[in-house]
Amino acid sequence: MSISIGSNLMGAEKSKSEGIKFSDKKGDLKIGIVNLMPFKDEIEYQFFNVLGRYKERVEVEFLYPFSHTSKNSSMDYIRDNYYPLSDIADRGYHGIIVTGAPLEELPFEEVSYWEELDNFIKTNSTPSIYICWGAQSALYSKYGIDKHPLDKKLFGIYEHKNYTNPFISGDFLAPHSRNTYNKKECIEDAGLKVLNYSDEAGVYICSSSDYRDIFISGHGEYQRDRLKYEYDRDKKNLPCNYFPEDNPSVEPVLTWDSHREEFYKKWLDFIRSRG
Repeated sequence: MSISIGSNLMGAEKSKSEGIKFSDKKGDLKIGIVNLMPFKDEIEYQFFNVLGRYKERVEVEFLYPFSHTSKNSSMDYIRDNYYPLSDIADRGYHGIIVTGAPLEELPFEEVSYWEELDNFIKTNSTPSIYICWGAQSALYSKYGIDKHPLDKKLFGIYEHKNYTNPFISGDFLAPHSRNTYNKKECIEDAGLKVLNYSDEAGVYICSSSDYRDIFISGHGEYQRDRLKYEYDRDKKNLPCNYFPEDNPSVEPVLTWDSHREEFYKKWLDFIRSRG
């Protein structure tokens, strides 16, 4: 239907050009997104496109860790348009999304804002989705599950089996871009449910038994050109199963669009049913 935002967010312009509608009216659902990525507008754009397809108006606010000074986005922009993470309990969110961050090689305790994020994760009782490094940080904070280095970067589109995921029907493709992983046996030993698994990419989604906390190792929110941008930036490994015939000059196919649309719509239905 539309996205409701009360601030002048940079990511909105690109989303408008792709048909996402915006409103200044109050939303039927209110979602807080903790944006830990360096370039804030890219995450804004990604989630406007994902959440803007829902049947009801979704109100979106972005948050940031107050203890961190961004090097890649204007702090004036962030302070003017985002809320400090410490305010999150007072914002009345129906659901929360925590993004990834390019911090995989750092121990969690060495992250500048770890104490702030760790405290939020431990005290958060709102239905939440944690993504990539955000998922790894939540698994570590809540369950003591550590991340482990991969032999080489997991980069591309991979097929996933659907175990018992009520938010996705059938098997599907999804993007990954990471250098670390969580062991399946550690996730299961902690009493968490493995919802989707890939022979190549490992656990994609796991959750608490009541689905209040959902942990995603990949990036279903990515738009078509995100992996191309990373490939052009790094000039290293070609992303698997992404470019047609592995030709970087050919536009990639958005093979994961249907699963991410289904997942986020059903997740919004889930938190809406909780009142």
